[in-house]
Amino acid sequence: MESTFHSWAGAAWADWLFMLGLLGIGLALTAGVALRLAAFAGTVMMALMWVAEWPPAKHLSDGSASMSTNPFADYHLVYAVVLIALAAVSAGNVFGLGRLWARLPIVRDHAWLR
Repeated sequence: MESTFHSWAGAAWADWLFMLGLLGIGLALTAGVALRLAAFAGTVMMALMWVAEWPPAKHLSDGSASMSTNPFADYHLVYAVVLIALAAVSAGNVFGLGRLWARLPIVRDHAWLR
């Protein structure tokens, strides 16, 4: 995947999408709203960042040490599990605006927005 991600690196569209995605996920998690959507988007983003470092080689393409560790205890995967857990237990209902969010008509009609 190195060549694919290298071709995306530094492209304005990739930078903007990445930063807007981080902003949206961060705002949703901070406010405790749309946790299912934020967990899904965050998990996809973490998976893409995990794949960008795959395979966990001992050396990078430039010859420097990669400092790779266990690929299954990687922080990207841990963060993805935490995102899913926050959505699964509806953490926004207790620590955020999740209950108010759930009362909105559009959210009541579309459960995936919770």
